[in-house]
Amino acid sequence: MSLFPLIENEALKILRRRRFTIIIGILVAILGLVAWSQARELARRENPNWRVDLERRVARYENILRRDNVNPSWERAVRTEVSRLRYHLDRDIDPDRPTAPFFARGFANVGGFLLLPLLVSVLASDIVSAESAEGTERLLLTRGRRRWKVLAAKGVALALFVTLTLLAGGLIAYGASALFLEPGGWDAPVFTGFSVRDGELDIANVRELPLWVDTVLAYGLEWFALLCVASIALLLSVVFRSSAASIGTMMAALVTGTILTRISPEWTAGKYLFVSALPLADYYSGQAPPYDGMTLAFCTAVLATWAAASLILAFVIFTRRDVI
Repeated sequence: MSLFPLIENEALKILRRRRFTIIIGILVAILGLVAWSQARELARRENPNWRVDLERRVARYENILRRDNVNPSWERAVRTEVSRLRYHLDRDIDPDRPTAPFFARGFANVGGFLLLPLLVSVLASDIVSAESAEGTERLLLTRGRRRWKVLAAKGVALALFVTLTLLAGGLIAYGASALFLEPGGWDAPVFTGFSVRDGELDIANVRELPLWVDTVLAYGLEWFALLCVASIALLLSVVFRSSAASIGTMMAALVTGTILTRISPEWTAGKYLFVSALPLADYYSGQAPPYDGMTLAFCTAVLATWAAASLILAFVIFTRRDVI
């Protein structure tokens, strides 16, 4: 039997549970509020000169670095940010131009840190376990279709809605910010290619790109990261028969892992956690990772390994599950 009817059926199930509708509502509310707040903040600025504002930020960060009790991970991030801001000041380019395109581009970084992974986990963590809650698990496992096809259909439908979630987030970010900020400027120049080596910003590979190209690259990396989150959530949905257990476990992993990577910089094994590698758009932009040695290629490999292992385990467990 073709996979297409199965994929269509799984997509309809996701829509029927209204999780995707709720996610869109959350994105509209959050991004609308943030765009409005940013517009108000810009209107209240005493000095609209971006260079003055940037120099104040650099001075504030340097004051933080003079303290004796700064967390090593935080110190590395602040030093990297100071170097990045100075690079822009020297070339007379505002890295945070108050326009709708820059707001939409920034969503790939800010949303990819925790918001989008949490939303994807809500969408994905009960895609299999919900069958048990709805009482359709026995029918699902005993119907005359190969089990791997059933799970593959769920995975493809999930990947489709992950893609739609990210795409909707970007469009909502642009649409909401365009109500308050300048809507044009997709061809504005931006610097990309920053990397962090031994706690210092490496500018050897920095290049100038149009904003729209930089945005496509950032969203592409974030899409890959979210697919990896969905793969792990799919495994938990197969392992747990309870939707609450699978969703709770995934959300706890995301929140706890994020906290651990920020407060335990000496725990170098943390670089192998999938949560540490999730902000790919941040690392692409030149933000300092929580641990040394976490290059963009390394983080991509870590996420790919977690995703591949999760998918293999999910298919093995699902195809061998006993009917209860």
